[in-house]
Amino acid sequence: MGRAGQAMGVSRSAAYLTAGGMVEFVLQFLLPVILVRQLDPDAFGQYRFLTLVLGTALALAPAFMPQALYYFLPRAGSRQLTVIGNAAAWLAGMGLVVAFLVSPASPLAGELLRALYRATHGLSALYLGLSVLLTIMTTLAIAEGRILWHCSTELVLALLRTALVAMAAVLSHDIGWVVAALVLDASLRLAVLAAYLLTRPGGARLRCEPASLLAQLRYALPFAAGGSLFAMRAQADGWIAASVMPPHVFAAFTIGAVVLPVATLIRQPINSAMLPHLNRAFAGGARAEVHALLLKGSGAATLLLAPLACALFLLAPEIVALVYTERYLAAVPVMRVYLLLVVLQSVAVGFAMPALDMGRLALRINLAGLALSGTLSLAGVHWFGLVGAALGSVAAFLLCELANARAVGKVLEQPWRAMFPLRLAGLVLGACVAAVLLAEWCAPAFGADPWRALGGKLGVYAAATLALFAACGGLGELRRLSAPFAVAGVAPVAARPPSA
Repeated sequence: MGRAGQAMGVSRSAAYLTAGGMVEFVLQFLLPVILVRQLDPDAFGQYRFLTLVLGTALALAPAFMPQALYYFLPRAGSRQLTVIGNAAAWLAGMGLVVAFLVSPASPLAGELLRALYRATHGLSALYLGLSVLLTIMTTLAIAEGRILWHCSTELVLALLRTALVAMAAVLSHDIGWVVAALVLDASLRLAVLAAYLLTRPGGARLRCEPASLLAQLRYALPFAAGGSLFAMRAQADGWIAASVMPPHVFAAFTIGAVVLPVATLIRQPINSAMLPHLNRAFAGGARAEVHALLLKGSGAATLLLAPLACALFLLAPEIVALVYTERYLAAVPVMRVYLLLVVLQSVAVGFAMPALDMGRLALRINLAGLALSGTLSLAGVHWFGLVGAALGSVAAFLLCELANARAVGKVLEQPWRAMFPLRLAGLVLGACVAAVLLAEWCAPAFGADPWRALGGKLGVYAAATLALFAACGGLGELRRLSAPFAVAGVAPVAARPPSA
């Protein structure tokens, strides 16, 4: 009974957190849709630049200290307030550092940061500093088991933030008031954090001890290094685009990049489901089973991601026009380039390297990928303009994944080509590409209305993709993928590997 109750608690907690994350994602998507209609292109570009700076600050400054609470709080006993105080002190200090670095007083602040500081009357620095401190809210309540409290307050605060920022944009059409609304939201979150600390069991008398703070940092910094490297690789082309493009052009570039989370939303659950089986199979020396599991995961991701990415590729002009207005149609080529990256992520094998005890090699490949991505994006933006900045990250990802496949194949005693479900990927992509071409050929019949064009092209694409996939033998591959197979020492997995 106790174990069942614990399992139910874990399942319910995961459900609440997943639902809360989905609501947060929808609201984060909705906010730029509102702002793009209320701010002029330069002001909207400054807002997107602020989000880029925020993403970089949150990738580097917290140094994994909020996530380290999951490790330290259950082991802290009576010293929980010291653990929380150490994390809060670190985040407060780093928040001050970030606020200084993005202000005109910093020698590192470029003209873009100075212009943003002037346009927001200094509130951009205050908002970024507070945001670093408030990262403790992302984990503290969860680490202490107060899941409902976390989800309910995050939902209310997210709705309130969306309302405040939207109201500021509608009433003022000014980036300064928009950032003022963000500062107000951050202040409310700070008040909620104080209320949480005052009402939690054990009191709120936080303490900071340098010795234990160093112990927390020693645990957190290795994880922070890997996470920061991955985040900077994802943001490198954004920084390059921001440094060489005017704000309104940079805004179009960031709109093109909104499709990138699609890969994470689909691939991450598949990876999470695969990793326990991969770890157990590899620990048992079952290399053939590890290979089969990798093909299974890539096959499932390809079936989901490739048709969706190709549909978005086809409908990119209509999506941009309807969601972000026709002023930002320059984002369409960028969006289509990034959708190529989404397709590549469906067959990525790099996620499995830690499970195969290849973490150090993965770190070196990611470091090389960061340097390569930045170099290629910088060259691409000068040669090809807006699209070139995106081409660098796509090319770097492709080369890094080829290196990952070669390394994983060597461990599994397989050629690198065997790491990919080539037959299934060929069937899916062949059907999707042919359907895209057919839908584009039929597009003039749907007229200039974007809604009618979107519906007509989507209907032709869906029907043609399904028909071509079935006609070319895709159903047989689908049956192979869905048939159960077992790994020694691991619970049966509901799929056999598709043909390599």
